[in-house]
Amino acid sequence: MHEILRTRLSRLVDEVLERLVAEIPLYAQLPEEELHGDIRLITERTLRAFAETFRTGVVPTGETLDPLRESATRRAEEGVPLEALLAAYHLGGKVCADHVAAGFRPEELSDAIALNRLILDFLQRVTAIVSASYFEERQSIAGEDQATRQSVFAALLDGRPVEERLPGEYVVVGLAIGVHPDEQQPQLDAQIVARRKLRRIRVELDRIPGSMSGLSADGGIALLPAPATELDALRLRLCKAAGVDVTLATTTTSPDHVPAGVTLVRDLLDVVRIHRPPGVYQLDDLVLEYQLSRPSPARDRLAGLLDPLADRDDLMTTLRTYLGRARNRRQTAADLHVHANTVDYRLRQIGRLTGLDPVHDDQLPRIVAALVAFDARRSPG
Repeated sequence: MHEILRTRLSRLVDEVLERLVAEIPLYAQLPEEELHGDIRLITERTLRAFAETFRTGVVPTGETLDPLRESATRRAEEGVPLEALLAAYHLGGKVCADHVAAGFRPEELSDAIALNRLILDFLQRVTAIVSASYFEERQSIAGEDQATRQSVFAALLDGRPVEERLPGEYVVVGLAIGVHPDEQQPQLDAQIVARRKLRRIRVELDRIPGSMSGLSADGGIALLPAPATELDALRLRLCKAAGVDVTLATTTTSPDHVPAGVTLVRDLLDVVRIHRPPGVYQLDDLVLEYQLSRPSPARDRLAGLLDPLADRDDLMTTLRTYLGRARNRRQTAADLHVHANTVDYRLRQIGRLTGLDPVHDDQLPRIVAALVAFDARRSPG
């Protein structure tokens, strides 16, 4: 059988190449130069290794398979999918098996079975060798790409010049990432849970071509080439993947102005964390709260209206919950695990201490503004 393969080698190589083009779409898209150069050469070497396996009855190892390792590395560099690469080797094995089977007589069944085992053993060895070489190269490429991306990301955040070609604009995204319930389970390792949460968020962000990010357990910054993916849909995917609430604050800017964009989205997140539910926010959505959070004599005067509550956590918590529940006293009581009459009593105390009555509609804008200013004044930023 090995003599049959050796004498028909050129014809077998032609048949394998023809069937690669006909049956595996990727090979039909390769340049003629590559198909009849590199691909033809590795096909011939593999078929010779097949013939040698038949001659010796031993699947080759070591240096004999080096051409397959080198070919797998090149295919990985070119971005050829691994499934297409493995399908090509198995197609070549099938062609050889068909030629071998055609020459057998009924009384040679035991020999046919022995050769079939050799073919399967050979393909098993090839699959292992090719897969290992392919993944090793892809990991190397991924590591280099990741290092380059992180270098570019750091330079953009610092406002340093970047040599790589960049998009005309970036969508700067600030992320506030909620705490996963498992992070609060004492019997579980909170760091492992947090890393798992972050890995899932990174996977979703990495699906966006050209994206870069820097994340920690509670949030971070991502740069998405503009125009970015639909941000509401992205937020929902992040929430689903990580199993937590994720809030996005966004702005669009040129690469040169990324540092200013980062500062803005971080400021917006500070406002959102205190006064808005999870969602996607831009400056236009938060223009009043943002302006109230800027340092000024007016902000300090507004914040001072709530100073009498600074040491009264019960009253401040009640006020926040009451406003967050659209001034529904029963829902507020349920959230705080107190009686509704207790909520009424606390609200009266707030009005007596501050002169701002949360129950009256005409007082609401002033109370909300005072709360924004109060939180902004106490914020470390």
